[in-house]
Amino acid sequence: MEGPEFKKKRSPVVTGTAAGGGRGLTDDIIVDILSRVPVKSICRFKCVSPSWRNLISHPDNRKKLPQTLTGFFYFDEFDSCEFVSLAKPPPTPTRNWRLRPPSLCDFAFLPANTGGGALDCCNGLVLLNSRSASGSEAPCASYVVCNPATEKWTTVPPVPESAEVSKICNASILCFDPAVSPHFHVVRLLVAEDDGFTEDDLFEGFQIYSSETGVWVFHPHNSGWSPVEHRSRRTYFNGLLHFITSDQRAIAAMDMKGQTQRIVYVPRSKEVELIGHSQGLFFYANRDDRNTYKVSIFVLEDHGRWTLKHSVNTKGLFADADEYLQSELLVGVAAIHPHCNSIFLFDSLQGRLMLYNMDSRSARVIRSVTETCLWSFVPYVPLHMETSALENGN
Repeated sequence: MEGPEFKKKRSPVVTGTAAGGGRGLTDDIIVDILSRVPVKSICRFKCVSPSWRNLISHPDNRKKLPQTLTGFFYFDEFDSCEFVSLAKPPPTPTRNWRLRPPSLCDFAFLPANTGGGALDCCNGLVLLNSRSASGSEAPCASYVVCNPATEKWTTVPPVPESAEVSKICNASILCFDPAVSPHFHVVRLLVAEDDGFTEDDLFEGFQIYSSETGVWVFHPHNSGWSPVEHRSRRTYFNGLLHFITSDQRAIAAMDMKGQTQRIVYVPRSKEVELIGHSQGLFFYANRDDRNTYKVSIFVLEDHGRWTLKHSVNTKGLFADADEYLQSELLVGVAAIHPHCNSIFLFDSLQGRLMLYNMDSRSARVIRSVTETCLWSFVPYVPLHMETSALENGN
């Protein structure tokens, strides 16, 4: 028989959001746990309960949790840049409507005459042209690197004048991965100045700036391959800058010391559309030799061999396919979703950005953008963590 001294054990009293998801856990503890899981799991956990959805979606907590793709920096044939958001549009969007957050198109948090046009984006950081006090471009190439999510920024020292002689920069690339290093690199692809006698650019080498050392270093080209400067044909993955080579037959991986680490040959194709990475894997997309409307997605396995992941006939995505018979390059792969089994397709004739789900084999138009025959989409995933390389710039 229970005596008067007997006290019944009680479970901890849980109130608020945590009551719906984790017994005995406070909101702060749940958020701390969620901050350590992949972003794909975060999206799934929103379905646990309304209280978990509210917890994950709260503005204060979003800054602590892994973020997914929110939009693209879209470059047209004139290399001008606009930010294309994937946020839900207004009820009645206009033909070329875009959500334009000031921090992602105007960079209003930067001091006047500090940043110019956007050049590249990598893992939440953005590379901009630097401008002089007069508002014009600086006489020697210089850059600004910023984080729109935290509004931190820093300037990159101008390229030494001696390095500019007889060389032309045809691409400026930002390389950054907080999982590898808190520091970033800026890579410039240099070609010989046109002498009027050759049509092809003669690749000279790389100029690489490290935010850790604060200096530019020139690395001459001696690897036997030349990179393609187009943004969709390069990506920074696992601490290496990957390029499609100019002959379109291989992908070369270079470290931030300008040394080639490996070359991986790709299956024969008409054209390599894009290289990228998703969910920790390396991908590339190409067109079929015999059917230019057929786009295939390959994934690189651990043993260095390519495996076909998916194929899609872009002509079959439209109810009226006749209008696409006049050209074979109207619909191309714009990007690979970093956290889902989806790819983005761009219809350059109609100016439509589409999301194609590889699991359901279905596509839907998500944005209308400016039509152009030459284009590139650079993914933007917000980075809410502080980066030591940007601490002194603000």
